[in-house]
Amino acid sequence: MIDEESKTIEEKFGVLDSVPVGACLLRDDFVVLFWNTCLEDWTKIPRSQILGAKITAHFPHLNQPKYATRFQQIFAGGPPTIFSSQIHKHLIPATWQDGQQRIQQTTVTAVPALEASETQRMVTDLLLQSIESEPASVTGLAAPARTSMFSSGALLPNGQSFYALLVIQDVTDLTHRIQAYRTMRDQALEEVKVRQRVEEELRSSQHFIQQIADAAPYLLYIYDLTEQRNVYVNGQASKLLGYTPQEILQMQTALYSSLVYPEDVGQLAVHLSQFPSLEDGCILELEYRLKHRSGEWRWFRCRDQVFARTSEGAPKQIFGTAQDITEYKRAEAALRQQKERELLMATITQHIRQSLDLDEVLGTTVTEVRQFLQADRVTIVRFQAPTGNACATPRGAVMVESVAPHCRPMLGETLQNFCFDEFFLEAYKHPGIRPIADVGAADLPPHQIDLLAQFDVKAYLVVPLVQGEELWGMLMANQCIPRQWMQLEVELLSNLAAQLAIAIVQAELYEQLQAANQQLERLATLDELTQLANRRRFDQYLEMQWRSGAREQTPLSLILCDIDSFKSYNDTYGHPGGDKCLRQVAGAIASAVKRPADLVARYGGEEFAVILPNTKIKGALQVAEQIQTQIAALQVPHAASAVSQYVTVSLGVASMVPGSDLGAEILIAAADRALYQAKDLGRDRIQLYQPDSASNKQNGAAPPARPVDFPRPPNLPSATSA
Repeated sequence: MIDEESKTIEEKFGVLDSVPVGACLLRDDFVVLFWNTCLEDWTKIPRSQILGAKITAHFPHLNQPKYATRFQQIFAGGPPTIFSSQIHKHLIPATWQDGQQRIQQTTVTAVPALEASETQRMVTDLLLQSIESEPASVTGLAAPARTSMFSSGALLPNGQSFYALLVIQDVTDLTHRIQAYRTMRDQALEEVKVRQRVEEELRSSQHFIQQIADAAPYLLYIYDLTEQRNVYVNGQASKLLGYTPQEILQMQTALYSSLVYPEDVGQLAVHLSQFPSLEDGCILELEYRLKHRSGEWRWFRCRDQVFARTSEGAPKQIFGTAQDITEYKRAEAALRQQKERELLMATITQHIRQSLDLDEVLGTTVTEVRQFLQADRVTIVRFQAPTGNACATPRGAVMVESVAPHCRPMLGETLQNFCFDEFFLEAYKHPGIRPIADVGAADLPPHQIDLLAQFDVKAYLVVPLVQGEELWGMLMANQCIPRQWMQLEVELLSNLAAQLAIAIVQAELYEQLQAANQQLERLATLDELTQLANRRRFDQYLEMQWRSGAREQTPLSLILCDIDSFKSYNDTYGHPGGDKCLRQVAGAIASAVKRPADLVARYGGEEFAVILPNTKIKGALQVAEQIQTQIAALQVPHAASAVSQYVTVSLGVASMVPGSDLGAEILIAAADRALYQAKDLGRDRIQLYQPDSASNKQNGAAPPARPVDFPRPPNLPSATSA
């Protein structure tokens, strides 16, 4: 008898193995008669272990009065009862994917122990249902009772015995979402009212399984692979697609071509082609888009399995569920866009912060932004914001630009009336971003429309670059056709403007620092009185040229100049007069030196030096003669001079090829000795030293000189000729 009962129950309820909810059938002594595959998966208790055993052996809490009493009412043929997820979260405890206990919504219905003759009729109805029902009490509201085709709430005559059918839906995810979205409470109240109306209809209906299928929050369908059309669709088609089940069925073989998104048709065909080799119980999943009656494309996730086979064993029909995942897809796309925006923001920020050069920072910005936006033009304009008079007209200059080849460049343009309406005049107080999708449809001033038309701008995004209280400029993205800017793009430019403003400040501060350092460097190497290089710069440059000459084996020449009788000049004309004389002589020497590589420096009080790289003694002598000529041409009076009535100089010239084992001091010593010999010989002359090559190794001392006296050239005035 038990075997016959088990066989009947398996035939009657076996279809419940294909639905994604838990289903359990209990006898009035709490012995488990049916345990579907979903419960096996949830609880990890195999059917072979629990069938024929009391359920309380696995779940002792069901012995508690609050459960036992309600179950006895069901076994007596009482009305259905609901164990809500709010109060009885874990009627059949099961672990969820994150290790937590599943939150469950359980409906228990009295099912009469039918005769075997009724089994065939039951199978046909059960195959068309999914007992995954929508929770009614996750919001904390009262859960209305459900009825079924097996019980109307009254005891059947002749002492009819009843089973208890437990339908368990996992509402864990839904519960979490409801807790996160309090605003759905009003909607839940409305759903309760709708559910109450549905349950009233169910109480008077004789098609229990059909009604359960229609109440499920999924599309339920049976598709005939041979006829290539749907032979069954539940009532959710109206809610999810806007078509009645009859309209769906009437589409026949044109269903997919009419409703499936064109790009998804191919993968749907591949999906259907897998069923001939699919075993019973295997489920195939697929995500694709269907067209709602309103024209909106909605995403669905389907789970299909073989439902019926031909006499030859080939799959004939598939049974499937399709869940609307449109909102999930939208959230996924929004999250992906957010990640893309953050990644791009980090990339651009990193690029503009890698350089302290303002031109490079701005150039990187416009290039990266145009690439991301796929815009026709991105520019950065700098202008002085109007102050004082609110009607003042700002002038903007396009500093940097990234532009498509087909667009007219704006780089270098200085634009009048560059005030894009009052938005920018208020940018000090309300910095923000202004997207214009279509210039022709926007309410813009005529002068702005004319300006935009010159550069064929049909749509633009503009964000001000504000530094403190100053409107530094603006970042603009242009399109030569109307364009609807996305919120992602607007947010990117808004965030980028803040980063760019910081980078601009850093770059400008760096430029100021560089200029200050250059000024300090110039002051550190410049003689303040004569504006020639000072002694420090002379030492540095001579050492550098000495090393270069040693590497290249090229000659290096040095000229030392001393103003004759300068102490007497100071005594006669005073120190202000002496300073003026020094400046005049310095200018004359500088004018005599032509090459950029040559250096003129103030060597001492009234001494000057000229470094001549890659210059032989003959060239150095020509420079010395030119210096003497320039100073003589000044005709600066010197009444106390012993050699002339004008200021004169004595010059010592030395030249040699530097050696790697000697220092530049040897060249200075040679030129200095030549200078003193020029003074000893009467001043106002050039004295030349050209040491022998062998003499370069006498411990760094000045080489033995071969004096060559070069008195004043005949065209210069002598001490007596003046």
